[in-house]
Amino acid sequence: MTFDTIIVGGGIAGLLTGAILAKNGQKILLLEKTSMLGGRSNSIEYKKGYIVDFGIHLIRYSTKSSMYKIFKKQLGEKLDIINCGDIKLFQDGAFHDFPLSMRGLASTDIFNDEEKKTFGPVLVDILKLKVDDYLDISVPDYIKELEDKHGKLSEPIKDFLVVVANLMCVSTKTEMLSSGEFVDGIKTGSKAPSGTCYPRGGWKSIIEKLTSIIKEHGEIRTKSKVDSVKIDNKSIVGVNLGGEFIEANTVILAIPSKSIFDLISESNFSPDFIKMAKNIIPTVGVFMDFGLKEKISDHDGTILTKDPFTMSFFASNLDESIVPEGEQIYTIFQPTELDVISDKDKIKQVKDNLMNILNEMYHDFSNKIIWHRTSAGIVDGAVPFITQHRNLRPKVKSEIEGLYFAGDSYGVPGTGGEIAHTSALACTKAVLEDRTKLELLT
Repeated sequence: MTFDTIIVGGGIAGLLTGAILAKNGQKILLLEKTSMLGGRSNSIEYKKGYIVDFGIHLIRYSTKSSMYKIFKKQLGEKLDIINCGDIKLFQDGAFHDFPLSMRGLASTDIFNDEEKKTFGPVLVDILKLKVDDYLDISVPDYIKELEDKHGKLSEPIKDFLVVVANLMCVSTKTEMLSSGEFVDGIKTGSKAPSGTCYPRGGWKSIIEKLTSIIKEHGEIRTKSKVDSVKIDNKSIVGVNLGGEFIEANTVILAIPSKSIFDLISESNFSPDFIKMAKNIIPTVGVFMDFGLKEKISDHDGTILTKDPFTMSFFASNLDESIVPEGEQIYTIFQPTELDVISDKDKIKQVKDNLMNILNEMYHDFSNKIIWHRTSAGIVDGAVPFITQHRNLRPKVKSEIEGLYFAGDSYGVPGTGGEIAHTSALACTKAVLEDRTKLELLT
């Protein structure tokens, strides 16, 4: 059997890429080394009746998201989503409205009346910002620039801007975060009906739909670890899988950029590309999932804390089908440094601190727990630092003919999980354009 395109990696980027190309008439072979498709985006039935995601996996920007656009425009499918409610900030023992719009600014109590008057023009300036001009400028430097224009900003306003940057970029290394990337998130979110949404039935429903589309036009093999990608005269000719050679003149590596060189010798790439691909720093952290024996909150949006920065979410408040009747799923996540996720003592420290926060947020929280799990690891492929923003990460089209990339460590717009979804759009556009050019030449 021959294939138009081979995709290596069955995470969300690989599945989206495969589904788009399949809908465009290509015969796809998708190869995933593990037994499970979806990667970090999948969900599982962790306990009977509980469908649990890998951490907090919301779709940013609702109907303005790349995911929604892919389903509607590229796949011709309905993406069944539930819009999340407003964001809350927990501080000083209480929940506060977190203003990401003029409407939210009017209702919040985290600013006094004078601060609201000051912040209105600041928000207008943020929404007018030219993103590309600020990709290399850090968030603290941008805040200083705002102060040069609007006068000294109060600590609550500066704290708010820092928390928004932490939220958009899923990182607490504020001094390294790209203000262009952070502002782009605010601008996109301001046009959306909701800042985030959740797929009805959990991410499992998305994975199953993408899988079925690919299988209609090709083949998916799990437990299929590719040994190498074969190149002849700077052009892709196929992949080696066990003792089998599978021919194709187009290969998409939907894997982290650091892993490219496990399959292709560095001698095929420029030194600049090698350095860029190897040095991408991922988003990492510790998250805790809880099955609760009763409903402790009706809030259906993200909940934030500032010090330490955390984000949490009751997925079952949006979709009750993912829990047994009368019970609840709650997930809290804290971004950390890379050294934390490989150190059991440091993970325990974060876990204990998160439990203290939860018992402060919700009276008698510990006694409402039926089960819980703690995980630590990579959440997203690239933190949008000034040293690795969209223009400083590997592009989706390689210098090798017929080789492309997709995933959340590549150079496309977006922050968090949105990077992977946007990369699928950019990658498939490049593949289809090149295929058209080739057909015109022949």
